[in-house]
Amino acid sequence: MNEVMFTQVLETPRMWLRCPMPGNGEALYLGVQQTLAQLQTWPDSLPWAQQPQSPDISEDYCQTCYAAWVMGLRWPLLMWDKATGQLAGNIGFHQIDHDTHTWELGYWCCLSFQGQGRMSEAVSVLTAYVVLHWPQVLMLCRIDKRNFASLRVVQKAGFRCEKEEDLVSDSGSRYLVQHHVLGRDWQTGQSD
Repeated sequence: MNEVMFTQVLETPRMWLRCPMPGNGEALYLGVQQTLAQLQTWPDSLPWAQQPQSPDISEDYCQTCYAAWVMGLRWPLLMWDKATGQLAGNIGFHQIDHDTHTWELGYWCCLSFQGQGRMSEAVSVLTAYVVLHWPQVLMLCRIDKRNFASLRVVQKAGFRCEKEEDLVSDSGSRYLVQHHVLGRDWQTGQSD
């Protein structure tokens, strides 16, 4: 167990960002199903979307995420619309390197909530919380260069593009992934 203790709930103007809990699997599955074709467009960013989906798989994910949150290994959050109680998406730090203080951010938004600025709202609140509580952390977000919606989100949040990586998919096609960063040097102009 490490020294980091992640909050279980964050509030944005229109949403609650909450750690997945046992019992959230059905809502997560429904959100994934309505958005799955779009999620599968980005195999590097969302490799899990390439696999079969089911309510049981989504429930297992929620239970595993809750355990990882308790142990401070990951900080996953489901986005819940305050007005309707519906799942709006998923955001969180799915890879956390406590030695280098580098946390990798990932996110996706349910199709029915896209185009409303929900992801920008969630990323803004989550990254501001990290900067306030863990100023030594460097947040990293890897995005396929063709994913214009995700690129706009990180640009609005103040991330800067650090580098591009040329990758080859399982099918043999080439694509570029941009590494966007926010944190340490964002505030001080210095990096560790």
